[in-house]
Amino acid sequence: MDMKRNDTFGRAASELLERSDVLRHLLQAVADTMIILYDSGEIAHAVSHHPVLSAPPTVRELLERVHDGYRNDVTRAFFRVKARGKPFSAQYQYRSDNGDWIWVESTGIPMAGDHEDLSYIAVLTKDITKQKRTEESLRTMAFHDSLTGLPNRRLFKEHLLHSLAQAKRNRGLLGLLYLDIDDFKRINDTMGHETGDEFLKAFAKRVKGCIREIDMVARMGGDEFTVLLPTVDSAANVDKVAKRILAAISAPWESHGHQFHATVSGGIVVYPENGEDATTLLRHVDMALYSVKGSGRNNFVFYDPAMPEGGSAN
Repeated sequence: MDMKRNDTFGRAASELLERSDVLRHLLQAVADTMIILYDSGEIAHAVSHHPVLSAPPTVRELLERVHDGYRNDVTRAFFRVKARGKPFSAQYQYRSDNGDWIWVESTGIPMAGDHEDLSYIAVLTKDITKQKRTEESLRTMAFHDSLTGLPNRRLFKEHLLHSLAQAKRNRGLLGLLYLDIDDFKRINDTMGHETGDEFLKAFAKRVKGCIREIDMVARMGGDEFTVLLPTVDSAANVDKVAKRILAAISAPWESHGHQFHATVSGGIVVYPENGEDATTLLRHVDMALYSVKGSGRNNFVFYDPAMPEGGSAN
């Protein structure tokens, strides 16, 4: 490569960016930093107007500030631009000047030299941290219960399908419990909805305290919850979890000056014995819950094929 021509380009780019208000305002509208690279990877020019996202002096320093989980992808994207001469776009975490991790989006644009060959790559980078936070907030709202913070029905079903697929591949067992708070309406009617809401949040915490990190508690709606045990050694292990939940819920409750007792009923199914797909397991666990609701409550019952069809606890 003609280094004299490259030096001339670098100086010309610097002067143009420094003197042209139009170009500077255009850059600010589309990016927080712009780096112009020679096709060798060396930086010809760099400019930034972001308070904590300075343009590094070398490509090595730039890549060192890319999060380990994304560094290889960013490096490969650069080489794809060199090899194919086509733009790339990538979102990744980047360590800002103050040491915080921020989300950025970089767009690499190949630029031809005097002989129409690839001589430079312009990399425009924009801070998208606020956008990512908004996306995460929307995802939380879409997949989590607003009162308890637990996964909702939608996220539970996704995890159930994923866990079933893993159980099938590993030829393992999976446990599923469907919980229904006994006489929850009485709590709401006699102590008020505020107490009822606080109780639901505390109920969720007690159930979570009975399971492992890999397990999931989800609120299906109202006073109904599910507990997903993606890997278990035997049905006896599922029964132990059910007994822990019964003991935790039967302990005294206090909320907004009210002291009371509560109980819970639940159905239990185990994959693959009680069903090999999500639809069948959910139908059978509902039948088991209906059975315990009709026979005294405050207990858990495993699904039995002899249970009558058509029943529903809801």
